[in-house]
Amino acid sequence: MHQSYGEVVMLVKAEVKLLGVKDSYSSRVLVDSGARMSLLDKLLAEKVGVEYTGREINFISISGHTVKGLEAIVPKIDLEGEVLKYEPVAVAEIPKTVKEALRTSELDENLIIGILTLERANMITDTTTGTLRRVTSFILSAPLFSL
Repeated sequence: MHQSYGEVVMLVKAEVKLLGVKDSYSSRVLVDSGARMSLLDKLLAEKVGVEYTGREINFISISGHTVKGLEAIVPKIDLEGEVLKYEPVAVAEIPKTVKEALRTSELDENLIIGILTLERANMITDTTTGTLRRVTSFILSAPLFSL
């Protein structure tokens, strides 16, 4: 938990297993609802084996630094029991300051789950418990927006 302006903010954590083309990897990771894509450290991406799409991605890390990365596909991600196939992630060198902050919070320093992965898994963050919650997804049809 972190304290900010008199409020207690609970970090949301999740159990994740990556199944790559070469290896698998399991850990307890940070779920960052402010991050669009999940972030995988470059060395871990090489270890488990991902398929690069060739698309370059620039983003601002949680430490405020601009990070350059590459989009890749992880063959399978198991997020709290929900298996997602062919999940896109950003692969980059995670800055040392971010890794240190994750370690201090007893979280894996090589992987951060972002909102696109949560949406595909039909999950949302629950900051009151620090966990993920499954939700029912819905799709609005076009006629609802017609005049």
